[in-house]
Amino acid sequence: MENRRSFVKKCLTGCAVGCLAMAAPGLSVYACAGRPQTPISKRNPKRALVLWYSQTGHTGRIGRIIRHVWEKAGLTVDAADYREIEKSTFGKYDLIAVGTPVYYMDVPVNLQDWIKTLPRIEGTSVAAYVTFGGKGNGQHNTACGLLEQMTDTGGAAAGIGLFGNMSTFAPTWSTGNAARILAFRDRPNEKTYQQARAFADNILANVAAGRTYKIDREFGLESLMGIIPQIDLTKLMITNHHIDKSLCIQCGTCIKKCPVDAIHLQAGTVNSKRCIACMGCVNNCPTQALKMNFIGKPVYGFKEFLKRNHINIMEPAEQSE
Repeated sequence: MENRRSFVKKCLTGCAVGCLAMAAPGLSVYACAGRPQTPISKRNPKRALVLWYSQTGHTGRIGRIIRHVWEKAGLTVDAADYREIEKSTFGKYDLIAVGTPVYYMDVPVNLQDWIKTLPRIEGTSVAAYVTFGGKGNGQHNTACGLLEQMTDTGGAAAGIGLFGNMSTFAPTWSTGNAARILAFRDRPNEKTYQQARAFADNILANVAAGRTYKIDREFGLESLMGIIPQIDLTKLMITNHHIDKSLCIQCGTCIKKCPVDAIHLQAGTVNSKRCIACMGCVNNCPTQALKMNFIGKPVYGFKEFLKRNHINIMEPAEQSE
């Protein structure tokens, strides 16, 4: 049975290739479209914010490392999931880093919508980082897209970071493709965390030197596929998405993790129209009470996947400090 990514690729490759063939003659598949950037004006930052969207912990780990590095450099740093951040406080920061997992080769729609509502942050240096599963798809462009959104609010681009980990897309292992995930069972590892520390240092160096990052998206087959409504296609393969009330312990984890308020705990239902197929509810339910079928196969979450495969994710040293 195919995983979601390969299924979507096979269904859409023909369309994407057709679009590529119709592109202007001589167009490189790695063509880039740079855009002018706001210059870095706050070159001696005192107060910073690190925020992230993290459903299973990978992106949050990187964010905490960035916070730790910046605190050691003498900055006062606030850090949290974006859903815990008060938008009205953005004006007090000189430097902001935003992190997200790559969802369907893009910035998650819920985070995009949230950023659009931010106040102007004229001249504040901004950095973006993404986490991605396995070999990844679209991580560079996702990071560029996230940074673009932050510069649209007036921020000055300071850089991007890309960090690999074990995929958390539950339908993959639930449909018989666990080996593809387990090939990266050691991720994130110490090398990942060292890269995060280096990224944090590099952002500080760029800001101090006034070096802005040129946002250049890569263009190729994956870019063309990125315009396809992959969330909608994925949702067509999802059925029987609900809460098994006999297993539910009313802890509220699913409600906290759902970024679009699609879950009705008391009724045991999930609003399929609002759902963005992020798998946050399934991956985080401690009793596997969140039920879902994907192309007819029952889906089980990330916590259960780790348990079945005897995996303990390595935590960075900063986690205990």
